[in-house]
Amino acid sequence: MEAKKRNLGQKGPTKKLKKTASIEQPNKDIQGELLLTGSTLTGETDTSKTEAGPIQSEDEAYDFYVMSDNAEWEKTTITELEKRRQGIRCISRNEWIPGKYKLDNLIEPVNICKKVVVGFAPSPAIGSTNYLAQSVVQRMLDENSTGKLIPVRISEDSIIPEALNVLHSANGWEDNLCEKLFFALDAMAAGKSSYTLEGSKDEQISCPSHGKNLLEFYCSTCKKSACEDCKHVIRCYQNNHNVIPMKTAVHEFNQNATEVMNIAQGIQIKLKGTLDVINNDRSDFEHHLKLCKQAIEVKEKALINKIKEKGKKLISDFEEIYKEKKNVVDSQVKNIDTKLTKVNNVMASISTMMNKPQETETLEYHKTTINTVRDEILGTDFDKSFHKKNITPTFIPSTHLDEVMNTECIGKITTVDGIYKVDQDDEAITVTKGQTFVVTVSSLSESDASKLSATLSNPSHEESATEVEYQGNGEYKITGKCNVEGDWQMKIIAGEAHIKGSPVNIKVEALGLVHTIGNISDYKEHMKENKVTDVVLDTDGCILVSSASKDILKFNQSGSFVAKIQVPQNVQVDSMHLMCDGHMVYSDFLGKCVVMCDDKFKEIISFGKGKLKYPWGLTVNKKTGVLYVTDSEAHCVFKFNVDDGRLLGKIGSEGSEVGQMNKPNVVTLTKEGHMIIADFANSRIQMFDANDKFMRILVGCGKEDGKIWAPCGVTMDMDENIIVSSNHKLQLFDKNGVFIKRIDHKDDGLDIPAGISVISNRPRRVAVANHNANNVKSFNY
Repeated sequence: MEAKKRNLGQKGPTKKLKKTASIEQPNKDIQGELLLTGSTLTGETDTSKTEAGPIQSEDEAYDFYVMSDNAEWEKTTITELEKRRQGIRCISRNEWIPGKYKLDNLIEPVNICKKVVVGFAPSPAIGSTNYLAQSVVQRMLDENSTGKLIPVRISEDSIIPEALNVLHSANGWEDNLCEKLFFALDAMAAGKSSYTLEGSKDEQISCPSHGKNLLEFYCSTCKKSACEDCKHVIRCYQNNHNVIPMKTAVHEFNQNATEVMNIAQGIQIKLKGTLDVINNDRSDFEHHLKLCKQAIEVKEKALINKIKEKGKKLISDFEEIYKEKKNVVDSQVKNIDTKLTKVNNVMASISTMMNKPQETETLEYHKTTINTVRDEILGTDFDKSFHKKNITPTFIPSTHLDEVMNTECIGKITTVDGIYKVDQDDEAITVTKGQTFVVTVSSLSESDASKLSATLSNPSHEESATEVEYQGNGEYKITGKCNVEGDWQMKIIAGEAHIKGSPVNIKVEALGLVHTIGNISDYKEHMKENKVTDVVLDTDGCILVSSASKDILKFNQSGSFVAKIQVPQNVQVDSMHLMCDGHMVYSDFLGKCVVMCDDKFKEIISFGKGKLKYPWGLTVNKKTGVLYVTDSEAHCVFKFNVDDGRLLGKIGSEGSEVGQMNKPNVVTLTKEGHMIIADFANSRIQMFDANDKFMRILVGCGKEDGKIWAPCGVTMDMDENIIVSSNHKLQLFDKNGVFIKRIDHKDDGLDIPAGISVISNRPRRVAVANHNANNVKSFNY
């Protein structure tokens, strides 16, 4: 059948076109600017291409191509789709192919995606209303590929072009948008690629009696459809039957079918999840079976032939337990497979019935079947039977062989509840040499630490002591420390058996310099002459680096460059502090103030304009909402209300007496809210309490280890230790200022280290802005 094409820009009645339709194009000047590789309609090259990356090759299909003139809607829709279905693959118009025209970059993803979701915005973009969206749709009309298309109205005042009236659109503001998109995708995967979101193409609703006529009416009394030439619909009107538009009938039927399909999908997910639980339990059981067999064989080889015979008898008994377990599991799996077969059959049948209201009776039958299965799996006995923790086997060796040789022989088989398990985050860990670490074990019942024991060992059979403490509420803490680098294991035993998650694999890394990020200026665009000043840990685990310019650089923890972030304002970022809500505060040398910005680095509020002389270090007390800022020219620490910017006061005055300061440049907080201040020109670290009163000098002046000279950075780690960068060294102190060790070595190349940040707790690792050398160094400590 000849494809029906429509002009996307036309108004009034639609009309058939023989070949192609065209949209209203922007003027030639705009068209001349379309040689792009980014996401803006200008003649400039998009410098952000290294972040987005190119579109994959055509043989790598995506599920959805989401595009609109509203970039924020694109991002939100893709985020929601990926959140609701794991593994879904989406691309947007911002993921482009370098070196191609903008229009090609818009069109090309159509060929490598299963569905194209086009969002129509309510207001004009560039050139004409919804220029980008209409460009894509027009090309799809020209190429007769609208079977992939799902038009979406972003808001209630959005307008879908008349050429798309044959397709049923979705509403972007409705909660079930993602479900509708998934339904369309799943219908395509089931072989119904011609279905749109709620209806079908022209040829699928044509009247079987009158050829090219479209079905326009449906009699819900007779359950028959009709076109304008079908005579039986006249009798339906005469007999006062319930005659409704075909479009309404299809819509209502598909809504009902979609509801049943959604129920079926929910049941399918629940059944598959239960099946996973069973299979995991079976795997766990077989793992314990293997461990017990090994224990039996080791014991068996040390004894005489008579003991071997008894051992074989024990293994036989054990295999009998396994057979019983296997029968139970096989029965459970068969039960679930039967239910899955019913669900899959219903879903397959419904997929063939779409757009056929005359199949209502069959649909009702399927609905009854699905509801029956749902009632069965929602029953209390169903969950109890499948999710009940199964027993695990344990071999208990005999300690009095001479007495029991003729009875129990080498041991016996018992089963114990698998109530102990290592927390998932602790099953494999990385620490530094000499670092104290904790492994958490949870139990389903109250108990005491005497039931658990743990040993630390490495392949060289070196061992290290552990301490097991019961914390209450079924939680245990096992503390250990490895003083030799390499691979270690912590074996955790309950009675005579390994608990779930044992042994814990532990990688012990060397202390000292891990890596160096080279010349920071090589990555910058602005103020290349200014050197690195600060580092902070970003929310995604990467490192943010500032260097007295508007460029903030991002590196991963391996030292590889990730991105260059340009602050929208004209600033020179010195020090940074990342807040728990994702906002950042930074000191701006150019503006002589402190700025709070959002996660896009757009300014929210500024602090201290006209009051601060040389702001540098800063931190925020998240409990009290107080922002602390050091001012090296005012020789004090200013306090601001972080919510409204009000000045709350200042701490200290110029001088060298206790409580006085001379060019303070860094401030951090303890867990109690006490302030720790790096007093630069006085070469000391001072502590003030939460009421701004001087407490004591934590670290004094000196060039030997354990003393500091011109401190430029100070922070606290997770263990409440204090790390200080000063002159040419990096040192570790406890929270009372007692010297622990020097972190760097003399030949590591520290040259006036400035800002520092703890970037990992396991292993303990700190990053340093090495100012004079203009690089960033990371150390294990």
